[in-house]
Amino acid sequence: MIKSLKGLDPEFQEYASKLESELNRGISTLCILAIIKRYSYEGVHGYQISKDLLEFTNKILVIEEGTLYPILRKLEEDGIIKSEREKTGRRKKFYSMTNYGTKVFNYLEGFFSKLTEAIAPLFDVNVNLKQDRYLFCPMCANRIDLSNVELRFCDVCGHNIENELISRGYKNEPTK
Repeated sequence: MIKSLKGLDPEFQEYASKLESELNRGISTLCILAIIKRYSYEGVHGYQISKDLLEFTNKILVIEEGTLYPILRKLEEDGIIKSEREKTGRRKKFYSMTNYGTKVFNYLEGFFSKLTEAIAPLFDVNVNLKQDRYLFCPMCANRIDLSNVELRFCDVCGHNIENELISRGYKNEPTK
């Protein structure tokens, strides 16, 4: 973002640009995964991921093709996503999340959400996590969807979350 501004002090611009790049590296991967997860099992092709990133981030997070496709390849090599080519037509590659990828994403999304909430006061920003839809594991910050109230343990760290579910009214206390 700072690279596109003209007339800035070159030293400032170079330093700010490096920090922007460092911040964006992990956030970009997390945002790419969030877009892929939105498309569930039907999958999404690379161009649509780019379009959605621009739309959902109000054109702040711009990931060029030369960056996007290596990230997608790495995620696929790591077993986080899988791809399938169309059988006909242009034979676009469609990306979808693996079960392992969903587990990793839920953890990273929870961690990032809790981190953002924790540092928000440093930047005079207000963050409101959707506590009515998700439980963030108190041990590891994994984001747990509250629509699955049958869960008893965090699927990342194994922490017993039953007491948290009971205190929120999602489960009844066990009868003795």
